[in-house]
Amino acid sequence: MLVLAPDAATLRRSWEHLSGLARACGTHAAQISGQLTEAQREHSWQLVQGGHARLVIGSGHALTAPLHDPALIVVLEEASDAHKLLSGSRAFLPDVAARLAAAHDAALAYVGAAPAAESVPHPGAVLPPPRPPARRGLRQPARTGPDRTAVRRAPRARRHGLPHQPRPRPRAAAGAGTRTAGRAARPRRGYSALLRCPTCEHTPQCRHCDVPLRFHQDTRQLTCHQCGYHQPVPDRCDECGDRMWKARGPGTEWITQEVRKLLPGLPVYRLDRDHQDDLSPLMRGESGVIVGTQLLLSHEAPPDLALIGVTLADTWLNVSDFRASERYHRLLRQLAEWHPTRAPMTVVQTFQADHPALKVMVEGRDTLAYPAAEERARAALNYPHARLAQIEISARDQHRAQAAAQDLADALHGAGAGAHEVLGPAPSPVARVRGVYPYHLFLRARNDARLGELLRILDTRTWKARVRVDVNPRGV
Repeated sequence: MLVLAPDAATLRRSWEHLSGLARACGTHAAQISGQLTEAQREHSWQLVQGGHARLVIGSGHALTAPLHDPALIVVLEEASDAHKLLSGSRAFLPDVAARLAAAHDAALAYVGAAPAAESVPHPGAVLPPPRPPARRGLRQPARTGPDRTAVRRAPRARRHGLPHQPRPRPRAAAGAGTRTAGRAARPRRGYSALLRCPTCEHTPQCRHCDVPLRFHQDTRQLTCHQCGYHQPVPDRCDECGDRMWKARGPGTEWITQEVRKLLPGLPVYRLDRDHQDDLSPLMRGESGVIVGTQLLLSHEAPPDLALIGVTLADTWLNVSDFRASERYHRLLRQLAEWHPTRAPMTVVQTFQADHPALKVMVEGRDTLAYPAAEERARAALNYPHARLAQIEISARDQHRAQAAAQDLADALHGAGAGAHEVLGPAPSPVARVRGVYPYHLFLRARNDARLGELLRILDTRTWKARVRVDVNPRGV
């Protein structure tokens, strides 16, 4: 049996709760991941290769393990973007797991808090609620309902029973009789989203990317979150010469500062990619507030977690990606399941309180309610039932990148690709990144064979720009 986890936190929890099953079955468990030392990886590899470990739990590295006749491959949180390799082959690991299962005639199961829309048509089951539901706050009193885990099986899968242990009831009602308030947020890193001149509204831009610089108050620097370029805050506006600057758009630094004003004397911690406070006092049960980004979910929840606040929730939806609302819904499900034994109250700051991704949570509807609705909507657009690939054509000269992208589109159409199979070319939403200008083509094929035919056209000639292919892209 192979269990594939998308991130370190999920891998850690999986190992803690599942590795003990191997002993009851008369075998050993082995962990294979990039976090192990070379000696540990070699030991795990030998256990698997020698047939001594029949349960393998790991990251994407585990897909290369010398498995002997695997019977079941389990992919945890198959919709997670963490399964996507950001370099090299840029493979999406659930796709690799599906091919591995087919090669060994093994059962393939997807298990997670919220299934991907693409997984909904597969046969599956919703497990009973592991604990009483969370209360979630909105503009109006919210009704409660079950939080559940969905198990989906690929069409070729054989039936297997998965062990499930109900979690204990919370020690106290959410928000009452508790000592810790946790705040899981998605503000941007830094003090402010951007810095503007109050006179002419000019915003300092990155020298290498067509994006505004973000203001970090602790370092008094303007930083680009695309390429890392940074510079001191200028004394005067480059456009009008005014000395005054005004921060716009709250980031983690600003929210931390405001929480300290509102709750004097209460410890406030910050956790994002730029700054990570020591959370050990909270983990010991002391009071406090955490302000952070989604990075919080890679850590264990504080034991007395009472409140989760999602700030600026609409930033999840205002993205030109057809998976944006699905990611938003999955985040809400993950937050609801973050604490293993209790259901903290969740408050969402939003201008779209009636959005279906949030509404199904407020109404306490089934775990499959929103993914199933997404699957029906995408079916009309031929998204979940097609094989997708994104082709990026980039060059330091914008006109060269644009011409190469158009040449590639013409070559695809000339080879018989239909209008519904090739979308674009179009410039990247960020027109210039790290000094180059990316243009995108989007391929949409009915199956893997057809997608392979389209991609082979790229090898028929030499292009005057850099061409990079991403099959099953996660950020469109």
